[in-house]
Amino acid sequence: MKIGLVVHPGRQDSVAAALDAARLLQGLGAEVVLGGTVEPDDPPPELSALATPCEPGMFADGLDLAISFGGDGTFLRAAHLCRDGDVPLLGVNLGRLGFLAEVELDDLGPALRAVVDDKFQIEDRVTLEAVIEAPDGEVLQRTWGLNEIAVEKTVRQRLLQMDVHLNGTLFAKIPADALILATPTGSTAYALSAGGPIVSPRLDAVLVVPVAPHSLFDRTVVAGPDEPVRVELLADQAPAIVSADGRDAVEVPPGGAVTVTGGGRPVRLARVGLLDFATLVRRKFGLR
Repeated sequence: MKIGLVVHPGRQDSVAAALDAARLLQGLGAEVVLGGTVEPDDPPPELSALATPCEPGMFADGLDLAISFGGDGTFLRAAHLCRDGDVPLLGVNLGRLGFLAEVELDDLGPALRAVVDDKFQIEDRVTLEAVIEAPDGEVLQRTWGLNEIAVEKTVRQRLLQMDVHLNGTLFAKIPADALILATPTGSTAYALSAGGPIVSPRLDAVLVVPVAPHSLFDRTVVAGPDEPVRVELLADQAPAIVSADGRDAVEVPPGGAVTVTGGGRPVRLARVGLLDFATLVRRKFGLR
């Protein structure tokens, strides 16, 4: 079995956990490779002595499974390395909430043994596909997000003026600090902090969540996966920044647009504990 590790190299606890995992996996007969660090050409030397470093573009080649060590940010980095290769991804949580990275450090040993014994299940999580355009229609970037596509202002004291279209129809003019287009998986991330709902990841939908809107209408709108959401930036304002899962940020000038569609190629989550979503939310938020 070939297993890839994605590590947050700036955190000693992540590096230490990855070292323990590499030793255990090798002891169980697995081949271990390393990729996806912040500086892929200069991984932590103690890790590269145990796991073969590889370039991000080659990371998914021949992998049976990948494991991320860090918080949900590290998991998202790993997801962007794994999705197009259909590589299942398991997350070891060394962050705070950890909705994506489900395995806690105390459970690492049993989880790794379950992985090597092929005793895990796959849960597909849909993604969003985004096309970012200049005012003349030129495509600036095509990207995708597991959590969200965010459209944010660049000037602190100014609002971002946007026309939001749902399935080809103008829905609303929204002046706000930002607009979040989120998956159900991302409903517990940036969208939640902006007041959006918690949505079961079993659904396939696009959440349209305004951030600090200057409007009487401040509700989240939920669109179907086959209903494109187009956000047009009005003229005579500062540029916006569009990013996918907090990465791949691109500046979009006034008059530009971003079109987001649900139902994108899924990220394959490896599940060893089969913790149901309701229990996960209850535990993370301390609900009774």
